[in-house]
Amino acid sequence: MLSLAVAVVSTIALPAQADEGAGEYKVKAAFIYNFARFVDWPDTAFSSADAPFVVAVVGKDPFEGILEQLVAGKQVGARRIVVKHFDSADQIGPCQILFVPMSEDDSLSGIIQKVQNSPVLTIGESEDFDSSGGCFRFFTDDNRMRFEINQDAAEQAGLRVSSKLLKLAKLFKK
Repeated sequence: MLSLAVAVVSTIALPAQADEGAGEYKVKAAFIYNFARFVDWPDTAFSSADAPFVVAVVGKDPFEGILEQLVAGKQVGARRIVVKHFDSADQIGPCQILFVPMSEDDSLSGIIQKVQNSPVLTIGESEDFDSSGGCFRFFTDDNRMRFEINQDAAEQAGLRVSSKLLKLAKLFKK
């Protein structure tokens, strides 16, 4: 368990250069992988005991293959990780993590409604993500990538966030 905490802390220490898009999304991809390791999903989040752990991106993919490279051959628990892409809210299918890029701000309420009351960890980057019902939001502070957690949204989704992760996050307050 200590090694998992070190992994998250070392990921957080990576600088986020806003003008270097690829570098920013490498950091975000590493965060997403570590989030998967520090959040517990109910058994109902999976269609079967051997179903993969699905990380999905809705809309235009800002990772441009970085996410797939980072999780290649990795697992969450005993489940292999699969990355999926959905073009729009209407196409969103089963997944455990759904990343919503800033390019989808106009569709944000429809995306959140699509997965509301489902065991899906929604992660976004827009200023209004938490207040719209998203679970985790990326932001930069002092040139470092940080994250904010809307604990109410995570609990409503049936997810249990590790206390170690909560200690490292900014907590969203309505």
